[in-house]
Amino acid sequence: MNLMYLAQSGLSSAQAAMNVIGNNLNNAMTPGYSRENIILGESGGKTTNTGYFGYGAEVDGVQRAYDGFVNTQLRSATTENMGQSSRYEQFSQIDNMLGDDSNNISVSLNSVFKALEMVSSKPADPAARQGAFAQFQATVYHFNANSNTLDGLEKSTNTLITQNVADINADAKQLAKLNDEIGKIHGRTGDLPADLLDQRDQLLSRLSEKVGIKVNENTDNGRVDITLSNGMPLVNGNRSYLLDASPSAQDPSKTVVSYVDASGNKMPFDETRMTNGALGGLFKFRNEDLTDARNQLNQLALQMANKFNEVNAAGLDPKGQAGEKIFNIADPVALANRENTGNGALNVTFTDASKAQSENYTLTFKGPGKTDWDVQTKDGKAITPTVGVNGELEFDGLSVKPQGTPQVGDNFTMNPVSGAAGKLSMKITSGEQIAAAGQTGGQSNNENIKDMLAIKNTRLIGNGTLIEAYSSLVSSVGSSMTALKEDLSTSAKACESLVQQQQGIIGVDINEESINLQMYTQFYQANAQVLQTANTLFDALLNIR
Repeated sequence: MNLMYLAQSGLSSAQAAMNVIGNNLNNAMTPGYSRENIILGESGGKTTNTGYFGYGAEVDGVQRAYDGFVNTQLRSATTENMGQSSRYEQFSQIDNMLGDDSNNISVSLNSVFKALEMVSSKPADPAARQGAFAQFQATVYHFNANSNTLDGLEKSTNTLITQNVADINADAKQLAKLNDEIGKIHGRTGDLPADLLDQRDQLLSRLSEKVGIKVNENTDNGRVDITLSNGMPLVNGNRSYLLDASPSAQDPSKTVVSYVDASGNKMPFDETRMTNGALGGLFKFRNEDLTDARNQLNQLALQMANKFNEVNAAGLDPKGQAGEKIFNIADPVALANRENTGNGALNVTFTDASKAQSENYTLTFKGPGKTDWDVQTKDGKAITPTVGVNGELEFDGLSVKPQGTPQVGDNFTMNPVSGAAGKLSMKITSGEQIAAAGQTGGQSNNENIKDMLAIKNTRLIGNGTLIEAYSSLVSSVGSSMTALKEDLSTSAKACESLVQQQQGIIGVDINEESINLQMYTQFYQANAQVLQTANTLFDALLNIR
């Protein structure tokens, strides 16, 4: 009977092993599947006067191929790579916009100056004047088009941020649910369900693509607790916490992300500290790359228009009339915080547009008095404005006139150059309004047009001319793109290396499994022979008379 028991234990062990191998082969192409290995052990034995006799083999369990350290490294590398990837995808659109060498703002500005040279040589020629007018229009079009592209990128970035937040919430809820299901199965059986662990690891991998996370895994019961890179809990056992994407109270055109705590309170993220994962990459693009490109473009549009307006106003048109502004320049807009309790507003105008800075200002009402407004830049630098006779605040080429009745703590934000490129338009309606002549010498002289031509070499933005300022914009975007592309390539290679390392651990090698299948088939057949031998011996015993 012992021989039959041995055969039975061997057949059962071989059958179990072939089941595991069969499952591996069936799931060799299943994404996220972790290879399983059968664990066989001795089933004990008995010591007799003639020696020790074993009771055969038994299945001690099925082990899931897994290396938590490698998984952690891969998640970290994935988070970094996806942060760079999401930023690159958005940033490349700015690079493409500026990369057309034959049709850009620089080409348009050069065409303006060439057309003005024609007016200079023939001040009374209507065709030359109309040609200059057409080039001014083309320049406006290029500024408007580039601004619209950047506005579209901001909207698409906001949409992507909202989508990523929704995906993060969905993954967090599913992970909390898996924690609960895995815990229940472990409580009933003492084992961990391999299929649910595979689902869990896939979700963790997917979550790490969107946001930086830290995972605390309990290998005994399969539970994972997850915190964001800023330390806020995202999943705690069978409970998940949500993120919220909504328009900013300070700027409705900007989508901000908040953490919702257990009491339902919303705490806005410090976006400067979240640089990895798709969400972090989108923050970095919007807050740095897009903001910088937009500020440079708007500053260029503002200073270009302001200088041409200034020079044209100093001359005479063909009818002897004083020149007027060539371009319409929109006044800055101060945005009221949605949470303000008063009905105050700020009316902002330029006193000297040449002094306007591409800077974000926050103006906070502190209470009645001469120092009733606190003015600070985005980086916390305090600005002390000059207070005019009507209570207007004057600083950096701006005049800010408070209106209505603000309450203490109400605040407003503004960037003086914001919208300058997108809202730029023509004020004059024909080339006849170009004031080519100086104030003396008759309407047909070209003294004022010379001053207009001199704008080409005038340093208007920092230490650069208009053409140099545009070249600086193109160069800064190009340099950042080159560095980002190199970083992206490096992080992609690191991810690829870790994926291969992970697959070397959890992946199914069909050749190896085929060899194991043959081995356990022979193991099964051998034990069948043992069973046949046991039956033969048993029959022989029964036939003894």
